[in-house]
Amino acid sequence: MMVIRNGGLQAAITGVGMCAPGRGTPRPIMDVMLDAVDEALADAGLTLKDIDGISTFPLRASYENDSPIDVTLLKETLGIECNHFSGGVEGPGQFTSIMAAVGAILSGQARHVLCYRTLAQYTQQLIDRATPAKPGPKPRVSGKWMYHRPFDVMSPVTCTAMMLRRHMHEFGTTREQVAATVLNSRRNAQRNPRALHRGPLTMDDYMNARMISDPLGLYDCDALLDASTVIIVSALDAARDLRKPPIVIEAMSGRIAGRYSWDQYEPLWGMMALETGPHLWTHTDLKPKDVKLANLYDGFSFQAMLWLEALGFCKHGESGPFVEDGTRIALDGELPLNTGGGQLSAGRMHGYGLLWETCIQLWGEGGERQVPNAPKVGVTAAGGGPLAGCLLLRRD
Repeated sequence: MMVIRNGGLQAAITGVGMCAPGRGTPRPIMDVMLDAVDEALADAGLTLKDIDGISTFPLRASYENDSPIDVTLLKETLGIECNHFSGGVEGPGQFTSIMAAVGAILSGQARHVLCYRTLAQYTQQLIDRATPAKPGPKPRVSGKWMYHRPFDVMSPVTCTAMMLRRHMHEFGTTREQVAATVLNSRRNAQRNPRALHRGPLTMDDYMNARMISDPLGLYDCDALLDASTVIIVSALDAARDLRKPPIVIEAMSGRIAGRYSWDQYEPLWGMMALETGPHLWTHTDLKPKDVKLANLYDGFSFQAMLWLEALGFCKHGESGPFVEDGTRIALDGELPLNTGGGQLSAGRMHGYGLLWETCIQLWGEGGERQVPNAPKVGVTAAGGGPLAGCLLLRRD
């Protein structure tokens, strides 16, 4: 368990940047990365000379197909000197890099840490499809997937489908309720000029789409793309002298399971979110009712619903009625959800896009999709299985 209270301590997000060129002609992924870096620095009012830490998750060596730029490569490309580096694969999911940056700041190792998540998954998919299969026997399955593939569980979509099916059986959750989150994300994406999918989507489109792993269909799955997202985490005393009001990391919580198994943790079904979420509130005086927007991991649609339960916005088993018809989770609703389109419509940025969007909203920069009434507190979460992390953010 990693849980750190940071409400009275001194770390904040000071700038964000994103480059998501979509699915057109592929660009060199380092060019995409550097555009996001430039935007984040300008957003914060910093220069490369101010950066003394770099943090990412996971390492290129561990996941080269979807983590093409490691901290050493980025450091050398930028030509900067740093006191803090982190980029391991061990940790509670994608926000491990943010948590490591906070630790570096609180321990005095760094003042401004450049955190990033860069993916070239769409380009890699094109390469894989064009590459002939190698002849001969296939390699033996090892590691976490040895608990799955002997039973024809070939990807996380099947694990999540089993979680949703059990939720339907126990609590009466319906596909129409799940669809409400998908359609809400698409409506928000239509107002987000950076979203990948901005075309209309109807309930009929959703219900008639190709089934991927019953009961999850095509529109329940996130959209691969090439993208880079950069988040700058700074010491709060330094942050208050920069361009924009700091977004304080009020609290954060994370958890990692022993193995990737959908049925390992009764009654949690492998979703570490359901253990991570409640701990977030033990390290802050804020409560779920104080949160005015939520950008929650939706690698698959149902995962965002379980995060709603995990974070206490509704009781366990009640996320279906909570999201039903989309009114409560709309931009002008009680709890605006995935305001930029989430990963289902804006694109799979591995949780970092959700964090970027939360910061944009708290700074009041959402444009046509801006949540009304100047929200000051938001929550974001990443991880849809054995890894989970969440951040509670407030505008200073």
